Amino acid sequence: MMDIFTEYISSHSGQITTAIWQHIYLFAISLSISIVIGMALSIFITAEGREKIGKFVLAITGAAQSVPSVAVVALVFIFVGIGAPPAIIALVIYSLVPVVFNATSGILNVDQGIIEAARGMGFTNTQILWRIKIPLAMTIIMSGIRSAAMINIGTVTVAAFIGAGGLGDLIFTGLKMNRFVMIFVGGSLSALIAITVDTILMFVEQRIIPKGLQVSR
Repeated sequence: MMDIFTEYISSHSGQITTAIWQHIYLFAISLSISIVIGMALSIFITAEGREKIGKFVLAITGAAQSVPSVAVVALVFIFVGIGAPPAIIALVIYSLVPVVFNATSGILNVDQGIIEAARGMGFTNTQILWRIKIPLAMTIIMSGIRSAAMINIGTVTVAAFIGAGGLGDLIFTGLKMNRFVMIFVGGSLSALIAITVDTILMFVEQRIIPKGLQVSR
């Protein structure tokens, strides 16, 4: 059995390498955009006086997490078309949900006593945000980013349906041709990327968050 896999990988190394880089490219671009937009949106809706808006967004994003990734990809396909750009749009939309949910939740749940104490010391709203709220909420924010990353990598595979490329091409081609080796290679490489990314993010989380504030996963 291993000979079959080794033979397939060696004879299709160019195709596999291209699929891996397409997968990583779609993942990295879409997740980066999701983090930037998600954090900006969370900061905006949790600003002083907008707490009700923040709680409303929490309810919406909490419900949105139950929407299947296939549905998001299909909707983008209907309105935008096929290829990498529509796939990135779908991935950004789907990855936004855990980023916004966790960042908003984390910022809103910072102890009000700490915030009032900072105000008493003369901190401005901007200083409270960057020196109090975000550092204290960072463990929850990072949890959302890690969740978004895992969701994103899986959804990149589904995005092959709309011509985005990536390892999903190997899996769906293998299903059509009834070739288990293609399905196994595509699936195992996708899982390896997910494990590698989560390990990197876990290391980043441990570096930027004090041990006393970290949440075990």
